[in-house]
Amino acid sequence: MLDGYIHVATATPSIRVADCAHNAEQILSLIKKAACENIRLLCLPELCITGYTCGDLFLQDTLLESARKALNMLVKESADDHVLAVVGLPLAHGGKLFNVAAVFCGGRI
Repeated sequence: MLDGYIHVATATPSIRVADCAHNAEQILSLIKKAACENIRLLCLPELCITGYTCGDLFLQDTLLESARKALNMLVKESADDHVLAVVGLPLAHGGKLFNVAAVFCGGRI
């Protein structure tokens, strides 16, 4: 932080619809790059872990579990980068499906 300011950035990963592992690798690459450029807050697009156009696939447990695993990988692999990252994914909770933004840094959501 310099003079009370932090560097903030947005980024758009190259994604493949419903390919959470690939998308997570692209997102992780952007987080690593942001860390090298002294970015402290990185905002990524809505539903970037799954892709926005999954349609009925959003109702499939396979996609939802893959998205959750991808998020956990991102949290773990970026733990030492000191970047507060915001990524979008679908999340099932209480019998409902939500379009959420997960915020994580230092290995914690």
